Amino acid sequence: MKCCPCDSRNPSSQLAHTIQDVLSTAGPNRWWQARKDVSPVTVQLDLQNLFQLDNLVLTFKGPRPSALVVERTLDNGNTWQPALYMASDCRSAFPGIAMITPRSLDQTYCYTLPPATTNPYQDQTIQFSPLRQFSTISIPDGQKIQEVSGLSGLRVRLTNLGAVPRLPGRAPSLFYALREMRVMGTCLCHGHANRCLPDTNQLPNTQVSAQCECQHNTAGINCERCADLYNDLPWRPAEEGDTHTCKRCECNNHSQRCRFDPDVYESSGRRSGGMCESCLHHTTGPKCDRCAPGYQPNHRSSMDRPDACIRCHCSAEGVENGDQCDDVTGSCRCKANVDGSQCDRCKMGYYGLTASNPLGCNKCLCSNEGSLSSVCDPVSGQCPCQPHLQGLTCELCSHGYWNPSSPRGCEPCRCDPTNSHGDTCDQSTGQCQCRSGFGGRTCTECPDNTYGDPLIGCRSCQCAAGGTKPGGCDKRTGACRCRLGVTGARCDACTRGHCDSFPDCEVCPSCFFSLDSNIQNLTLGLERLSSRIPSLPGGSLPTSLGPRIRTLEATLTQIRDSLPLPPPSARQVSDALSQLRRLRVQLDQVDGDLSPQGRAPELGTQLDELQALLDGLGLVYNTKRDALRNSVNSNNAGAFSSIKDAYDESTDSAKSVDASGKTVDQSKAVRKDAIDLQNQVQPANTRDLEKLNHQLNTKPDLTPTAKQVTLALVLALTLALTQP
Repeated sequence: MKCCPCDSRNPSSQLAHTIQDVLSTAGPNRWWQARKDVSPVTVQLDLQNLFQLDNLVLTFKGPRPSALVVERTLDNGNTWQPALYMASDCRSAFPGIAMITPRSLDQTYCYTLPPATTNPYQDQTIQFSPLRQFSTISIPDGQKIQEVSGLSGLRVRLTNLGAVPRLPGRAPSLFYALREMRVMGTCLCHGHANRCLPDTNQLPNTQVSAQCECQHNTAGINCERCADLYNDLPWRPAEEGDTHTCKRCECNNHSQRCRFDPDVYESSGRRSGGMCESCLHHTTGPKCDRCAPGYQPNHRSSMDRPDACIRCHCSAEGVENGDQCDDVTGSCRCKANVDGSQCDRCKMGYYGLTASNPLGCNKCLCSNEGSLSSVCDPVSGQCPCQPHLQGLTCELCSHGYWNPSSPRGCEPCRCDPTNSHGDTCDQSTGQCQCRSGFGGRTCTECPDNTYGDPLIGCRSCQCAAGGTKPGGCDKRTGACRCRLGVTGARCDACTRGHCDSFPDCEVCPSCFFSLDSNIQNLTLGLERLSSRIPSLPGGSLPTSLGPRIRTLEATLTQIRDSLPLPPPSARQVSDALSQLRRLRVQLDQVDGDLSPQGRAPELGTQLDELQALLDGLGLVYNTKRDALRNSVNSNNAGAFSSIKDAYDESTDSAKSVDASGKTVDQSKAVRKDAIDLQNQVQPANTRDLEKLNHQLNTKPDLTPTAKQVTLALVLALTLALTQP
């Protein structure tokens, strides 16, 4: 290409060649020229509003580019979409781009440019029509215009310089030169306008306005929405055979605008989705078909007239939900605790009507004991009080009285006029305000921790401070009043079941109570066992029963061996000796097992009688022996009669001894029961003591208590074995 000087430092210069020179108004010898050897280059047209593009004509000065891309934007340049690729050789210029016409509106392709003229320096033209490339797609033209013709900006990217034949001599300069860029179209109205309105704010050298003259109840620059009061159906672009006219909302002539609500539209079966806004004439609701809060229907008018609603006569404080009155009947809808045709007063038993209370009024809280009725003043809430009672709910006693919860009513304080500061007392305790040196509820006693007559003089309580109840000792006698867990005349020791840690006196661990319970059970068992042992009068038995029986036995043996006895007498003496031997064996056996206290006292008495008989028998024996020596008479019937009598008496004594054997056997059985009881109880006590020893090692020091418990247990077992 031959040399074309370009200097844009002076825009009005003939050599400037600025982008404004592509306009048809620039003149016949004006064109835009890019820098030499710069590629690619972009030419962009911002339209600021939405237009419908019909045709684009690019007239190049000299050779055309060998490849370019036409792009459009719908959001004023934020995003760009390619509308058409053009190239002399699409395969090499735009690899990967389809080269066949699109089959859907969302596709694009590369259009192969026809061969240029034989003169490469002759001006060449390229045209672009958005609808032409989709002419083979069978959809309505209105939809095609809507989908592919709209734009708010146009951009042409020149990607490859055109081919120029090389001539002999100096090599030609290569650059892009555009003589004219003509964009032809109209305002985009989505089928809802027939023409565009003039716009005084349109761009210079623009012959078409963006403002549509909207029809079908649409509005906006491009008729892209329904008019303010015509949103009962969703906006849609016009189609062939259906203009999709926007439908007026039903607002009963009380509103000038509405909005479309998709949820309402779907719930109505796609018949109506308009929601009226800014209802007038004291109306409300989605269709301005109800009276606003504080207003009620005017039965002398209709809902579509300006006077459809009139002001309610309901109390604003007493109506529920702020509605004041029913929007159909006009009756006042009172809150739960409100009454009256205008909801202006509380129900009986309630008071304090306020708008902030969701129930309207509060329930009267009159005291059951102190008020005359459960109905209070509807404004202040004051309950009618019984005598000597006061307060909003009659829960307080009047001046000089106390104990409002008393079934007899408030009681007089009866404070001592001399010993107190006044005639008022505490409402709950009745305590008067005492002067120094006086105490008690009515100030007639000594102060706390003292006792005696306050008029004569009070004396200090002699009690341990840590162990007494509040107030110290008895005000009259001075006896210390111990708190729980403390004992002693001065309340200075811990009671049984509490640790010996005065003044804390904490409760003993659970192991103490378990061991204490076992000891008590053992004591009861020993007492029951003792009751089974028969009481032996006279205390203990003599300890010489065995020798005496042996002496009797030796005497009878001597008599039997010394005197020749007839057979009957000999058998009686032998029987007596046998009984004495048996008695001696039993006594020896009992002496080994039974304590001295277990021997029957009557055995001694019987043996004494037996000894007396034997002494008498011995005397008779000596007399008869002497007579036998001095006489040859063999008739000894008198002597043997005496012996027989003594033997009979001895036999009776032996029977008494045998009878006492039952008592001995019973004592042996009781002793065995005591030993069995010891064997049953002692192992468990031993285990408890071992467990207590382990716990005492980890608990408070209970050594003194444990020693006392062990000593008590040993004494109890000793008594069980030695006492009846």
